[in-house]
Amino acid sequence: MPHTEFHAETASTAGMPPGDAREFWRSVATNYQCQMDCEFPENEAVTGTLTRMRTDRNQVLAWHSPPVRYGRKPKHVRKDGIDSYVLLAPTAGTAIIDADDGELVLRPGYASLVSTARPFTVTHSPHAQLRAVTIQRREIQRRMNRHARLSAPLDFSTGLGGVVHNLLDSIVRELDQLTSHQFDAVVDRLTELLCIQLGDCVINAGDHYSEIEAAIRRYVRDHAQDPGLNGEMIASALGWSVRQIQLALQRAGTTARELVREERLSLAHDCLANPAYRNISITELAHRCGFVSAGTFSTAFRQRFGMTPRELRVASF
Repeated sequence: MPHTEFHAETASTAGMPPGDAREFWRSVATNYQCQMDCEFPENEAVTGTLTRMRTDRNQVLAWHSPPVRYGRKPKHVRKDGIDSYVLLAPTAGTAIIDADDGELVLRPGYASLVSTARPFTVTHSPHAQLRAVTIQRREIQRRMNRHARLSAPLDFSTGLGGVVHNLLDSIVRELDQLTSHQFDAVVDRLTELLCIQLGDCVINAGDHYSEIEAAIRRYVRDHAQDPGLNGEMIASALGWSVRQIQLALQRAGTTARELVREERLSLAHDCLANPAYRNISITELAHRCGFVSAGTFSTAFRQRFGMTPRELRVASF
């Protein structure tokens, strides 16, 4: 059964001989993130520290080190099959990302998503300080238009981006004070805000269907507990035709039914892991989250999260 404990651990190469330090850093980096090559400058000491914060759902890394070139090749993608996004944000120094969309230079105040499903290289300057949030692809896809350019640079210096940056800072700063539920809740909120920031870029480009999709997603989040929520209700509430709703969601790679189910399952997951709901039966909780049948809820929940609602509740407390 998957665990839901919160783990925080720090790895350091301080005091290690250069050869041992390189091997240790390579092992830690690949075990924590994904399979990839790690190249170090010759004749330079590798003195770095990496802190990892994780549950079974989310992970945040914070590290500083001499310059390293991380390279994920097609063989690595095939070998481990990891398919997620990594939000990379330097807080000191620079990071250079080279992926499908070309080269991108990130400085403090900017960030970008990197897909582990495709080859990439990331190189950072000496003594750079970086943070990385691993986000499951499905968590991005269920919130975003599939046509959005997810690798675009994100301004974390002001506005909503500044809020996301501060939230990430808070996770690292308060790691000793967080429970697993609190950590997951904060990372989920960070992901939500990140997708809003990415979505605003699409909307600002003048895509009418992206505006409709954003409104649909907001409405579904606010009304997921209504057991009667469907495409017709959404269309009526927002003043668009059912066909417009269908087209907007089709462009995003989903349907009204799938979107509603995802929101209800996410809501149920949060409730099951929240001590405030521990005395509410799973059947009642399923009904509160908009599911008509407890059996249907349990089946969908297991398919989505790989465990039953009862297993999650037991593991959370």
